[in-house]
Amino acid sequence: MTISPIDTLEELWSWEKREDVGNDFTEPLVHFKPHSGPQILVCHDMRGGYLPEESTEGKQFEKDKYPYMFLNWWQIDVFNYFSHHFVTIPPSDYTRIAHKHGVLSLGTFITEWKSGKEICSRILENEETMEKTVNSLVAVANYYGFDGWLINIENEIDEEKIELLICFCEKLTQKSKEKNLNSKVIWYDSVLHNGKLHWQNALNSKNNKFYEACDAIYLNYNWKDGDLLRSAEFGILEKIFVGIDVWARGCVGEFNCDQSFALAKLFHMSVALFAPGWIYEKFEEENQILKGILFWSKIYPHVKTRPLTSASFTTNFATGMDENWHYQLGKIQLQPQSLTSFCHQVVGKGLKLFGRHRKFLLFTFDSNPFKKIKVTCICSHPIDLVFNKTDFAVKSEDSTWIYEQSGFLESISIQTANHDETVIESFCIITEEINK
Repeated sequence: MTISPIDTLEELWSWEKREDVGNDFTEPLVHFKPHSGPQILVCHDMRGGYLPEESTEGKQFEKDKYPYMFLNWWQIDVFNYFSHHFVTIPPSDYTRIAHKHGVLSLGTFITEWKSGKEICSRILENEETMEKTVNSLVAVANYYGFDGWLINIENEIDEEKIELLICFCEKLTQKSKEKNLNSKVIWYDSVLHNGKLHWQNALNSKNNKFYEACDAIYLNYNWKDGDLLRSAEFGILEKIFVGIDVWARGCVGEFNCDQSFALAKLFHMSVALFAPGWIYEKFEEENQILKGILFWSKIYPHVKTRPLTSASFTTNFATGMDENWHYQLGKIQLQPQSLTSFCHQVVGKGLKLFGRHRKFLLFTFDSNPFKKIKVTCICSHPIDLVFNKTDFAVKSEDSTWIYEQSGFLESISIQTANHDETVIESFCIITEEINK
């Protein structure tokens, strides 16, 4: 079932008393471990959203024509699906993919211009209408199985209603956590305490009450070094998301986004990366797997790659595009952690490794304790499996390796043999854990 956005307040309010969960949409959040320190949020805004290739059915492409493919799930913590609809519900398959990789999935609540002010006036008419809106947003997220909201108020608010708007943020944050302990509500740098719409590009005394009512703030894109330095006086660094627009509107972007990342890292702040689908909108005719690698390869030094928290899973590294060039988000499988021009996916399924006698890191783990590990890896050519960087596993039979040195699993790598190209067609790991 393909998800649609909500465009009217009446439609949103119809959710107020719903407590049901859509079993067709829920996907357990695995490989997730809360951590301190800066986080990376991707705000996916592309061509208005809800594109045919993002539907449950997917889309047929011509040969050698690619959709936008986001594959760097291990380098981010939060995925926010953005559009200019009133209430943007992430397509279910984006939430599924995010959760499979330990990433939170957020929808967007946005009001804009004159019509947005009218909606806000109705929401903030009194405490009852405010509570009704909060309850409805919580119910929507609960039913569709995603983890919270980006709140983006892009219109002025009557000053006498500001306290109610702050209360709206507090209630939404609190009630979201009652349903989902991992939920996140993020305020976008827009409206001020006096109700004026004036982007600050900073956290300061004019907008900090909204930040304090939510889990974090997402700064507008026209910041300077001094803005970030002063923001540190008003909040916890990791809860300040520095907005970086890939379109380079107000900050260094495009293939130089790494320069903006470096500054955010210098201040130990989180990053909200807006519209990485730029690589598709700008280079639609090119291989999107390789364009994505080119874009993210410059960002790798400035982000942490999250480890897997479980060492029992199966994947064929599929990107969603099959051999007949039909694309479905729902067909994306668990991705490797380090994509490079020498190690990347192929159309259909599989991971292609380029080079002889080279070692390729596939996965890192959260020091998982184990007694025994069994790996079945089907490849086009012979390989060796390497555990914890230096320990070569024993091959027990065709395509199967056993590792019985009990200990803690840190990583798995593949070492190629005498072939220029090796394709990993499937990878399955089963771990017998130490009883705790």
